[in-house]
Amino acid sequence: MSKSVERVRKLLPSSSDPTEACGERTLPPRAERELAELRRCAGAPAVGPRVFTRRRLLVGVTAAGVGAASVVAGERLVPREAETRPVSYTPPVLRLKPVEGRSGSAYLLAFAARVEKLPQEPESGAYRYTKTWGWWLNTAGDVPGGAVNAAVPTVTESWVRQDGAGRQRSEYGEPLYPDPGRREAAEKAGLVAGAGVKDRTYGPGQVPTAEGDLWGDVAPFSTDERELAEQMKKVNWEGGTIAHGVSDLLNYAARSGPVPPRLRAAALRVLARSDQVEVATATTWQGQQAIVVSQSERYQGSTQRESVFFDPRTGYPSGFESALFGNPRSLNITVPATLGVGETLRHGRVASTGERP
Repeated sequence: MSKSVERVRKLLPSSSDPTEACGERTLPPRAERELAELRRCAGAPAVGPRVFTRRRLLVGVTAAGVGAASVVAGERLVPREAETRPVSYTPPVLRLKPVEGRSGSAYLLAFAARVEKLPQEPESGAYRYTKTWGWWLNTAGDVPGGAVNAAVPTVTESWVRQDGAGRQRSEYGEPLYPDPGRREAAEKAGLVAGAGVKDRTYGPGQVPTAEGDLWGDVAPFSTDERELAEQMKKVNWEGGTIAHGVSDLLNYAARSGPVPPRLRAAALRVLARSDQVEVATATTWQGQQAIVVSQSERYQGSTQRESVFFDPRTGYPSGFESALFGNPRSLNITVPATLGVGETLRHGRVASTGERP
């Protein structure tokens, strides 16, 4: 095992069973992803169950204990209970309503058929602009007294050109802690990421994006769902979360202009062919309607639900949620728990990094 792998392994909590330590997911998502990739490169055997991880741009909130400021840049960072009808609080885990009258597959196929009939959006602007809102739970397990958690609500604006150049502006809210009494420990563990406003300009291929640049290796994308599914397999290694793969693919395709309705429809049909997903509808934290495609992993009494939102009008991905139910593992949080959320507030095409649609 390389020194890099060993260095990341030191982030794991002490345990007589290293497999159990990895399976209980006490690492921050970023560290978990680095560890998995380092193990792969080092040729080390995989351990524990498949674990869903995300590499979202947004960094943020936790499952409980919100008493800090809840608004950044005019957007609510922690919704009111009445706005969400939650099954847990501060912030809530979204209540998903399973589709009725047909199977999830049939529902997605009908959705794809509607999207395919949409008119092609006009080409305009060299940059894809997106404004997103959300948070991710950062956790450290190697501290006295058990795991500590912290998050920073974030509103991020991105201007991304086809070649990966552009600008990113992030505005950070007050850090939030599930256990306010352990705030100092969380800060010492380096879990508070971002403060104030960060505004950066990037050269070609340098804008940090959720979907990454590997999709360029398999583009142009097929509008036949079977061929598209094979293309996805070459890039999507998100622990098997096919909905996140579809979301990343469509977001990457949107860099070069509006995504053709046929491609959006094909991506939705890829999801419809999967027997691993569940389909529901929901009202998001910002009051938007969404079609929700979820995939769950169960391990030792714990269920982690990964959900991706799609705009029912356009078929574009519009957000995500990572939620934990049952056994909280070693995260030392109250469940049901929100591990991460994100929502697209606005998107469009603009001519420069100084414009907004």
